[in-house]
Amino acid sequence: MKRLQLLTAVLTACILFTGCVTVTSDGKPLKKEAPQNTTSKEIAQMLNDVKGEYRELDSEKTNRLVQKISDGDIDVIKSVMNDPNSYEPPVLFAYANQVFQSGHYDTAMFWYYTAQLRARSDANKSKDNTVQNGVTNLSKIYGTSIGQYAIEHPDNLEETMKKVLEWDEISERKYNPKWVAILGNEAKISDKIRFVTPDQYKIIDNEVRRGWRIGFEAAIKEIKARHNSKE
Repeated sequence: MKRLQLLTAVLTACILFTGCVTVTSDGKPLKKEAPQNTTSKEIAQMLNDVKGEYRELDSEKTNRLVQKISDGDIDVIKSVMNDPNSYEPPVLFAYANQVFQSGHYDTAMFWYYTAQLRARSDANKSKDNTVQNGVTNLSKIYGTSIGQYAIEHPDNLEETMKKVLEWDEISERKYNPKWVAILGNEAKISDKIRFVTPDQYKIIDNEVRRGWRIGFEAAIKEIKARHNSKE
């Protein structure tokens, strides 16, 4: 219960801006650190140095998919949408950004917040607390315009978030949640990934969804109040 309350409190404050649900895998708030400007290029450079279990993640493949989507590769985009549950959150972030640029704003919101929800729940499975900062920065890279649109269209956002939570709950995630470990500092110095055991995956996923649902209900009320006061 304590962990859920912490998740909900932070979510209420900042879900609509960067998705920064900054709690660790044991539910404790992150200590403030110097911001990490993790970009896709920096991640690509890091992949040249990773070893052991980090190398087995095959993050190079994910980076290639992200780049192809960003380049507008129709074949790759179609393959992702035919089976979105098989792809890691960075791929869905890239797709959301591409869709937004095409003018399909509500669809972009759906995939952006789905990617954000999954990335955060994956981060909560990692025992490397710095992974949380990496997910926050990843959300910022792809979500600035989408987040602004969401705030300006609270009714659309409310409907979209309901769909995100409902869809994620009934969908089976087929990708490896350990992908997120590459975003943490330990990936630069270790060859072992510290992660919770698989039997805890669904428990954490459910917990994060509950936190998002409660936190979002509080956040949307505030967003709507601000939006209505400007009309």
